Amino acid sequence: MSAGVTQANKFYEEVAATQIVWFGCLPNEILLEFDVGDNKVSLPLWSSKSRIDRLKKLNPELLGDVEARNVSWAQFKEDFLPILQDDEKVVGVNLSGKNLTGIDIPASILVKQIEAFG
Repeated sequence: MSAGVTQANKFYEEVAATQIVWFGCLPNEILLEFDVGDNKVSLPLWSSKSRIDRLKKLNPELLGDVEARNVSWAQFKEDFLPILQDDEKVVGVNLSGKNLTGIDIPASILVKQIEAFG
């Protein structure tokens, strides 16, 4: 199993348990997103604040201005899912390491996976 799949499974498990999703916010309340090719944009999500803090230390030039924010799983589904249904949007789950590696998946799969772990 790849490290990305392992991190994704940890994400599903932890979010199902805590019912909290973490994301990054840039100055001026702009959501952290990455271009991932094929005209797609990825919204990175994490299962804990400590994961974001660790990445900020590993990659301060990219993430130094990022503030960790959280939202309940219920509110995520209500507020974030509608904007993530676009074919050009995916979510990156528990990106890790200096190069922010992980997997990007459609939001619909994210919901199915978390609910399967719940």
